[in-house]
Amino acid sequence: MKKSLIAFAVLSAFAASASAQSNVTVYGIIDAAVMYNTNQTATGGNKLTLDAGQLLTSRWGIKGSEDLGGGTKAIFNLEGTLANDTGAAGAGFGGNSFTQAGSGTSLFDRLSWVGLSGDFGTVTAGRNNILGVDSVGLADPMGLAHAGSNPNVMFSALNAGSLFGGFGTNQGGTALRQDNSIKYVSPFQNMNGFGVGLMYGAGEQAGNVAASRYMGASAFFTDGKNGAAVSYAKLNDSTSNATLSGLALGLKYYVTPEVKLNFTYAQTQVDGKILIPVSATLALNADQRKIVVIGAGVDYSLSQQSTITAAYYDTKRSGDVGGLLDGKADQYVLLGKYALSKRTTAYASLTYAKAGSANSQDTSLALGIIAAGNSSAVRSAVGVLHSF
Repeated sequence: MKKSLIAFAVLSAFAASASAQSNVTVYGIIDAAVMYNTNQTATGGNKLTLDAGQLLTSRWGIKGSEDLGGGTKAIFNLEGTLANDTGAAGAGFGGNSFTQAGSGTSLFDRLSWVGLSGDFGTVTAGRNNILGVDSVGLADPMGLAHAGSNPNVMFSALNAGSLFGGFGTNQGGTALRQDNSIKYVSPFQNMNGFGVGLMYGAGEQAGNVAASRYMGASAFFTDGKNGAAVSYAKLNDSTSNATLSGLALGLKYYVTPEVKLNFTYAQTQVDGKILIPVSATLALNADQRKIVVIGAGVDYSLSQQSTITAAYYDTKRSGDVGGLLDGKADQYVLLGKYALSKRTTAYASLTYAKAGSANSQDTSLALGIIAAGNSSAVRSAVGVLHSF
């Protein structure tokens, strides 16, 4: 109730000022799908659910700009997750044992920044997406669909709170977005399609500037259709004794106007000792933990309205706790989309996930598709997305 009142107050405030600033926009995505998943119990039982945000994460937001003259604009963006299957607004930051005060549910958990844009590029300050999201997002084989079980979203983009929550400015849950950050992206139109990105997140700890810090850089190229992007980031833990480094690469190429190839490579690595939660009562020291995700896919446009996507992800984990948690999982995905209109898309997908074994260190890399006691599972989904 409290969140609803806050949201209503925010919308009312912007509506009241619309006459003075007509370029403020309320926007969003509402996405829902019926999901059927095999092997969801140790005895092979199945599960039927209605889930939100399967083609794209459901969200709502407010954005706007003001012309300051000379080609410069003041800009802002506030955006929050929308769980339309239950009606909840906002989301936790991926809560886990690292969660601290202030890292729980937030109304604008996705974006919350203000900045300037112009011929010099774009500078934003607040809660920003990390540069790695931009790199793998450029060419993710599924276009970032099935975010909760997409290896590029959860591992390459640091969205798995139990693995990455101890690093960066948030100090709890997902590291995909960083609080207290400043982000710069250059204008590629003025550089023959080439551009760079820089981002810094302050840990805000007295006496230790390096603690909980995020630093990242990226480079990209696009000719309007084809593109490539690479990024590198380093995140420190709350003591600055351990670091998480991340490398992400994305490539997309149109073979013909109807056929597009996508490829991504990403790896993250921990250097230094940090406690990794294994259960409610057990945490292990992780050192040299490495997670590598390779993604490949092809999009084929049957018509202006319909597209078929075939995608593959290979995920491996190695190096930490003396190899005790080494694991592997693969995903094979077939996704079909049909545009009912410019704003509404119907879709269906079939996912086959196979783990290296039925052990948890393997099945966990399948991101919820395979339940404990099984080594494979099939998930099907049928849904509709509407944007406004």
